Amino acid sequence: MNLRKLHIKIGVILAPFFILASISGMLLLFRKTELYSKDMKSFLVSIHTWEIVAPYVGMFLGLGLLFMSVSGLYMYFKKK
Repeated sequence: MNLRKLHIKIGVILAPFFILASISGMLLLFRKTELYSKDMKSFLVSIHTWEIVAPYVGMFLGLGLLFMSVSGLYMYFKKK
């Protein structure tokens, strides 16, 4: 399997998790404005850090994001 196909497959698999992490992260930017309750803040933090699922899921997704970034940059500069 070539790098482009692997990049696409991993991107499609991890995209929903990246979207959830980015939305929860954006909402957490407003944590000091009293926009939502402390319970909601705690919930958003647990979703954003993936503590709600398992302690090491965040590490797995971080490695996936790192792979996507490095492989994307490699393919971009290899093309030129």
